[in-house]
Amino acid sequence: MKYQYLLILLALALFCFNACKKDQLSVDGEKEFKEVGHVAMDAYDGGWRVTLQPDGVADILPGGDIVYRGTYKISGDKLKIKTTDGETFEFKILSETEIKEKEYGTLLRWETDQL
Repeated sequence: MKYQYLLILLALALFCFNACKKDQLSVDGEKEFKEVGHVAMDAYDGGWRVTLQPDGVADILPGGDIVYRGTYKISGDKLKIKTTDGETFEFKILSETEIKEKEYGTLLRWETDQL
C-alpha cells in the first residue's frame, strides 16, 4: 500500500513538472523573423515576416505587401498571433531564432545581426 502512494505521488510530481514548461522564446526587444530562402517575384512580394515587440504587439506579413497588426502569446513551444481583423496565425517555436508557421510549414528566422 505504501508503494502505491509513492507511485501516485511520483506520477503527480512528473505531471506537475511537465505542465510547467518554460517558454522557448523570449522577447526582450524587437524581433523580426523573415522567411528563409524567399526570392521576391516583384516589388509587392515581401515573403513572410513576423515582428514581435516586448509589450505583446505583433506585426505579421503573410506574403504579399499588407502588414497586419495584432497581439501575440507564447506558451511553451507555441506562438499564437491574433490580428485586429480577427485572423489567427499559429507557429511552432523551433528555437530562439526559428519559428515555423503551422498551416503552410513556412520557416522564418531571426537574424541576430539585424540589431
